[in-house]
Order: sequence, then C-alpha cells, then structure tokens
Amino acid sequence: MTPPSSSSRRHRHPAWPVVPVLALCAALTGCAAPSATGPRSVTIERTTHGIAHVTAADYEGLAYGSSYAHAQDNVCQTAEHLLTVRGERSRFLGPQAMGDLGLGRLSNAQIDLFVRQHMDDAALARAADTVGPQARAALRGYVAGYNRYLRDAGPDGLPEACRGRPWVRPMTAADLSRATELSMIQGGLGA
Repeated sequence: MTPPSSSSRRHRHPAWPVVPVLALCAALTGCAAPSATGPRSVTIERTTHGIAHVTAADYEGLAYGSSYAHAQDNVCQTAEHLLTVRGERSRFLGPQAMGDLGLGRLSNAQIDLFVRQHMDDAALARAADTVGPQARAALRGYVAGYNRYLRDAGPDGLPEACRGRPWVRPMTAADLSRATELSMIQGGLGA
C-alpha cells in the first residue's frame, strides 16, 4: 500500500482522538460483518483549510487513515501522550518537570504514579477481547496508522519538538487501551 496522500500543512489540535475512536468502536460493536483483512485502501485528502477527509473501504482502513492524518498534524503531542499512558514521563522528561493530567499541572513523578496505580493491563486486555470484530479492526487500524506515519516520516522527518527523541516510539494495542482508559478516568473526574 502506498502512504496516504495529503498536504504538508501542520495543524495543532488540543485533543487526543481517543474519544472519537471509542465512539466509533461503541457504534461498531453491534455490527456483525468482520472487517476485511489484507491490504488497506485508504485515501486522505485535505481541504484548503487542512481538514483531513478519509475515505476507506472498511472500518480498519477508516481508523488507519484517521490515525495517520492525526499523526501528520499532532505526532509530537501523541508521542508525549503515549509517554503519559505508559507511566514514563519521568524517565524521559524528568521527574520534576511539569505535565498536564486532566485539568491540572502536576510533576511528571506524580503523573507517572497516578497512571501506574490506576492502570490494570490485564483487565484492559480482557475488555478488549469483548469487542466485536469491526471494533477490533478499527483499533488495529488506528495503531497501524500511527505506526505507519512514524515509519514514513522517519526520525529526521518529525517536527522539531520531537525530532530524534527516544520517547517517540510505535504505539501498541496496549497503549491505545491505556489511552482510552485514561480518557475515561479523566472524564469521570470532570476533567
């Protein structure tokens, strides 16, 4: 598959797209037909204002294209968010440096402690096993789209804010589950 086509414009979006992915997965759990496996057919076109329009043959491709487009616009923000959900902010950014969690600014050590104490990877994996085939395909596509963007851009093709940083790493399915869980926790706290 060739990489999705798009303009090289950069746009900053403040929200990590976990909630839309969750909504997509929730909507798909009732669908019976499994998504197609194999090569993806995805097109990303940008409007004159830089808005990505993704066309795909199935839900996996749609999530793949959405994730790829989001990474084009927000790869550094996403990579830093993955640090948060992995509980690794202190390791890479320093324990005393400040970061955002919900509506508050906390030290990275506090954020890491909160995340590590609240994540139950075994429970998240069990929950992931209960979703329907199309939702599972969408989650798989989302992870693959972000990772494809990282490969296409390469370490030197990333924005200056995260170019060559060791904390910019591929996303895993567990990372996406953790990001979803963190969004749910923060939503429950009114953040």
